[in-house]
Amino acid sequence: MEKAPLIEYGAPIHPDVMVAPPDVTELELEPGHPGINDQGYIRRRRELFALCRKHRLEHLGPPIIRYTDEEARIWREVSPKLDELHQKHASGLYLAPKRELAITRDEIPQLRHLSDRLRRETDMHLVPAEGALPYRTFYEYIAARGFPVTQFIRHGSHPEFTPEPDMIHDCLGHVPPLMNRDYAELLTLIGKAVATTTKGDQVLALKRFSWFSIEFGLIEEAGAVKVFGAGILSSTGEIPNSLFSPEVTRRPFVTDVVISTDYDPSRMQDQLFIAPSLPFLRRELEGLVQRFAIPVL
Repeated sequence: MEKAPLIEYGAPIHPDVMVAPPDVTELELEPGHPGINDQGYIRRRRELFALCRKHRLEHLGPPIIRYTDEEARIWREVSPKLDELHQKHASGLYLAPKRELAITRDEIPQLRHLSDRLRRETDMHLVPAEGALPYRTFYEYIAARGFPVTQFIRHGSHPEFTPEPDMIHDCLGHVPPLMNRDYAELLTLIGKAVATTTKGDQVLALKRFSWFSIEFGLIEEAGAVKVFGAGILSSTGEIPNSLFSPEVTRRPFVTDVVISTDYDPSRMQDQLFIAPSLPFLRRELEGLVQRFAIPVL
């Protein structure tokens, strides 16, 4: 019997693709990508794609990157702006570990060094990724306590936003909260569930759960709403958009609503959910995993 298609990003997708996604072996930039007509940028991306893919597949850890002057300029332009917004609007779950990691505004950190620190603190480590990995592949690494990270920098023509995860997204969004053990355990449980299930609809539900929490989540702290998700934290446009734009719908985090909500990752987000706490998200995730009968608890 033919499986009914799922809907992802507004289009039908076969459930088996969620469980066994195709491998991407060459650099692909989406139509409309700000660097698509910049041959110098494309050459650099291909160089880093090949290097990071080799390090990922051969389990070599993040390579040491010699960043260009242009990449350093983009970091120095974006990082102070983000830092200013973080101090005002980021969750304490993010701010405290960011200070501990001593990520500066002036110098692009080497992810190999950050990985060593994470391993000591929470037994997590960073896995080099050549680009956005397929969702299940991404979370299979997380199930083994490895977090895939890119090492390229977004195109300089639009430094406020990236249509794909880049070094700024990963380093200034995802990496700091990995220093928090409760956060790391939440992430690892998502990874184990995704890596274990063989049902495409369950993979999609878990993907949406993580999208509206880990990637684009808001969280309550001391009576205020703070930014929690890495996709928001790494974008100077998304932070004010998520909290103040009248075009954004903000609702309490209700798991059944969250896992039924589609989204478009290529644009500014207009649907967000507010979680009351990190322990709440852990309880909700455990309940979802039990309901799906995924044997990882």
